[in-house]
Amino acid sequence: MSRKYESRRRIENAERTRSAIVEAAVKLHGQGVTQLAAVAEEAGVSLPTVNKHFPTREDLFVACTRHVAENLDYPSPEALAAIPDPAERAAQIVRQVYTLHESTFGQVWTGYRLEDESAALARAIAEQERFVGLMAGALFQGGGVGSPAYGFAVALLNPLTYRALRLKGCLSFEQAVEQTARALVSLLPVG
Repeated sequence: MSRKYESRRRIENAERTRSAIVEAAVKLHGQGVTQLAAVAEEAGVSLPTVNKHFPTREDLFVACTRHVAENLDYPSPEALAAIPDPAERAAQIVRQVYTLHESTFGQVWTGYRLEDESAALARAIAEQERFVGLMAGALFQGGGVGSPAYGFAVALLNPLTYRALRLKGCLSFEQAVEQTARALVSLLPVG
């Protein structure tokens, strides 16, 4: 009986350690830090412990992207497309997309920087861009996909545009939402 108990405790400890490593890595990736030694220090474990749980940096990226994706609350493009007033629809789409961008601000930037080195990060960035495309489609209520206006909407909703607005444009979150929504409304067909 005690062997089962010890085995279960060992498994639970390993899961806690693995979780601590992933959470430390996500935090540091948000700051642009991807070195395993830094992750080990942040998690309060040794580098060999990190390597035991994640033999490669790619293994850690896979776990981190899964962790971030599982903890995001993606809005429904269908529900947003159903908003009849174009200005309100644009404002809600921008607010919800930019809220996600704000919550993953540093992690997405790190993903873009390293997507050529990591299949996991490239998949995460592709998923982020697919989501942005769905939200741009919701703006046009399913029409206009592939048009120049749709392409411009995709660009305005992109996390890199959001980053530029916040860092280079020195806009607050609210200002970025307001200005982007205003620009998007101007793209919508009248009447």
